[in-house]
Amino acid sequence: MAQIKLFGMLKTLVAGVNVLDLPLSDGAQVKDLVDALHVQYPGLGELLQQKKVVVSVNQEIAHWETVLADSDEIALLPPFAGGA
Repeated sequence: MAQIKLFGMLKTLVAGVNVLDLPLSDGAQVKDLVDALHVQYPGLGELLQQKKVVVSVNQEIAHWETVLADSDEIALLPPFAGGA
């Protein structure tokens, strides 16, 4: 079971929860995670498919082919701006 942390406005797309639990099969990749999220949470899934939301795995930006493990820390990061 994968735990996916949500930040910022993404929480509003899934009824205000901070963490989603999502079953994934062995060898699942980020693209499989995106597909599963799109089925359960179409608004969130659409943003992921349009690459407007970044997927982080173990605090590193993940690619669609990144293989996931149950122990991975997965986070969805909304667009952000700032800096000096």
